[in-house]
Amino acid sequence: MAEPESSTPRPSPLDTLTHRLGLDGRVWGRRVTLLLLLLVVSVAAGFVISPGLYSQQIPALTQEHVGKPFRANSPAGFKTGRDYDIRYDAMTEQRRQEARGAVRPVYDLNPEVVEKVRTTVKGAFSEMRSRLATKAAEESDNGGEGEAEVRKPRKPVPPTAEELERVRKERELMQGDLQELLFGQRDSALETEDFQALVSNGFSAEAEAATLALLERAYGSERGKVFIASSREELAREGPQGITVRDVRHSGEQTLPGTAPGVMDVREAHSELDRFASIPGNLLPDAPGVQRRAVLRLAKRLVRPDLTINIAETNSRRLKAVEAVKDAVISLKKGQRVIGDGELVNETHLVILQGMRAQTDRLDLLQLQVGGTGLVALLVAASFVFCRTAFRRFRPTRKDGVLLGLLLVAMLGLLQLWVSIADAVQDRYTALPIEALYYAFPVAAGAMLVRFILSEELSLFFAIVLASLTGVMLGNSLSFGIFALIGALVAADRITRARDRVGIFKAGLITGLVNLVAVLCLFLGEGKGLNGDTLLTAVFACLGAALAVPVMVMALTPLIEATFGYASDIKLLELANLNHPALKELIVQAPGTYHHSIIIGTLVENAAEAIGANPLLARSCAYYHDIGKGRNPLYFGENQKGDNRHDSLAPAMSAVIIKRHVTEGLEMARQYRLPKLVADAIPQHHGTRLVGYFFHKAVKEQEGKEGAQPIDESIYRYPGPKPQFREAALVMIADAVEASTRAMPEPTTPKLQAQVQKMINLIFSEGQLDECDLTLKDLNLIASSFLHTLEGIYHARPQYPAGALVGGQKGAALVVAPPPKSDSKAKTA
Repeated sequence: MAEPESSTPRPSPLDTLTHRLGLDGRVWGRRVTLLLLLLVVSVAAGFVISPGLYSQQIPALTQEHVGKPFRANSPAGFKTGRDYDIRYDAMTEQRRQEARGAVRPVYDLNPEVVEKVRTTVKGAFSEMRSRLATKAAEESDNGGEGEAEVRKPRKPVPPTAEELERVRKERELMQGDLQELLFGQRDSALETEDFQALVSNGFSAEAEAATLALLERAYGSERGKVFIASSREELAREGPQGITVRDVRHSGEQTLPGTAPGVMDVREAHSELDRFASIPGNLLPDAPGVQRRAVLRLAKRLVRPDLTINIAETNSRRLKAVEAVKDAVISLKKGQRVIGDGELVNETHLVILQGMRAQTDRLDLLQLQVGGTGLVALLVAASFVFCRTAFRRFRPTRKDGVLLGLLLVAMLGLLQLWVSIADAVQDRYTALPIEALYYAFPVAAGAMLVRFILSEELSLFFAIVLASLTGVMLGNSLSFGIFALIGALVAADRITRARDRVGIFKAGLITGLVNLVAVLCLFLGEGKGLNGDTLLTAVFACLGAALAVPVMVMALTPLIEATFGYASDIKLLELANLNHPALKELIVQAPGTYHHSIIIGTLVENAAEAIGANPLLARSCAYYHDIGKGRNPLYFGENQKGDNRHDSLAPAMSAVIIKRHVTEGLEMARQYRLPKLVADAIPQHHGTRLVGYFFHKAVKEQEGKEGAQPIDESIYRYPGPKPQFREAALVMIADAVEASTRAMPEPTTPKLQAQVQKMINLIFSEGQLDECDLTLKDLNLIASSFLHTLEGIYHARPQYPAGALVGGQKGAALVVAPPPKSDSKAKTA
């Protein structure tokens, strides 16, 4: 019925302020519910993405298992549930020892040793010659007798004991002085025989030269520089790989690398002198053998090391080398096999398993859970806040949040299961790259399903969250995260054009082709090249999206529709079929209402196209918005033929009967299991407006009566709620426009335009559109669309001549159609 309606009461300023500040209970209840939902989803998703919480137990292998085959619970063996960095102390110590051993010992080279020995020899021989000359002079000064005795030989007289003792003491004194001059100490073991030979020779210049020549030979002056160390045993112990020779005369770090073959010890130098002296003609060829031996022995005793090991410097360098060695770490990636079934256990396996157990204690598991939960919560909250701020239509309900949370956890759980299956398959077919199996997972099905059932804004939100978490699950793989995001966005975009199952498979095919290109680009960017593994991975990614994604969407859509009461486009197409039982019942019981609903469907479908709403949802809501009128059809003007049953009823009773079609319509919606959005349009298309016709009738009846009670407006007002989504608002506006224009005697374009604008302004001024996101621009587009549709419905028809009605046949009877009924409430287009 077409009734003029009055405006609804406005909320008080205090109520408005309280609502804006969030102080009313409803706002706080909604916020608490959202926080609880976020917490539950974050904990569940964090449990799924946190490795180690649900994986197999770490094998407790000990030293007694070394060398024995490992028996795993699965053919794939034991694999890591997450990334590990395990310190290998034994390997670290081995590397430190290797680094320490690689540092060659530092020997200080003192070239002054040769010069000092040479100077010492020259000084000692000169001193001894001087002493012998002095002694000879003293003996010559004892007188002629003595000199005569020397000149004139006489029979030798045996020396007395005192003389022998005096000579011995003089010899020992002179020998001690020589040893002190040569070796720095008087008790050096210089052979008495050698000393006597040198004395008898008079410490001649030839003996001195021979001694110096032997020393030059020992220090390699003639055959190249040779370094002399203390002992070969020390060289072998400290520097088997060679030594570092450092010249102490330089203040810097000038080092001369040396190796053992270029160095000899004192004993080897003695052997070289023995060899050299054994060659005839090399050492005092004209001197007696005893003098040659004396010179050789003296030279050998004078050979001193010019290389001295620097223990402090060597230890310092070795300590630095040890400190520079980093700890040996065994890096394991998630899913990497530690030990296979039947593989022999070794020491490395024990170290790895012990390190894994140390890193997966209860505290570590709690940290993983807290970290995973926090990551999910931050990601969801940040994405939600951004989308809510950026997109006007991003207003998910609590039911939407529950569905998104369940779908997110389900997709992550399926991916975790898929990874386990992929690992088992790859262990059996090692030629198949593991990436090919991972990328075959239909990760784009989640965003496609959300877009197919809900909206593009929610699908974008879901795609961002799911793609990010899948990348985290697969070892923080940025490549897989980008791949998942690209596939999800393409799938959500393509599904908007799907109106049947073929359309769903087309969307999956396009997504698969995009996935193929994405994998190729990602692998080329990583430098993997177009090899066989890359191409195979791309093909698997394409097949997973082209086949598995559509199948998963079609399998889950009916389940979600039945559980949550959502309506996908395919479901809406089924509802828009005029053969639906509810519509067939309506056309039988209330043909006027049925015709009215069809016209409303045409109006709202075109208007939804104009403002970017869902045309299928709008048309379905229009078809079923008045199905409750089928229970009492004759109480509504479009179904009346002549008598009006409200004439005998009080206005209040009539208003109650009129409003009852809303509750009866909701009962029928439950009976026919209509989707929730479609059922919500039944009460929302009236909002909280007045049943204006009977309200004003009651007001008119009260006029002029004394002592009349004030009219209770709530009896004549629909309970609401106001339209919560754009499609329900379209049905409200179209219902008022169609009812008011149907009664127009001459529906010309100016009149239609004025009436459409009037009804839109009236509904807007009543505040009925406050709870849906229609803008003024949308209202202008709706008015234009309604006007265009109404012009097509109420177009002017030409006047036919009488002969044209019978096709111009001669002799045909003139048939005149009866005039239409005068009751404007029953008039139809």
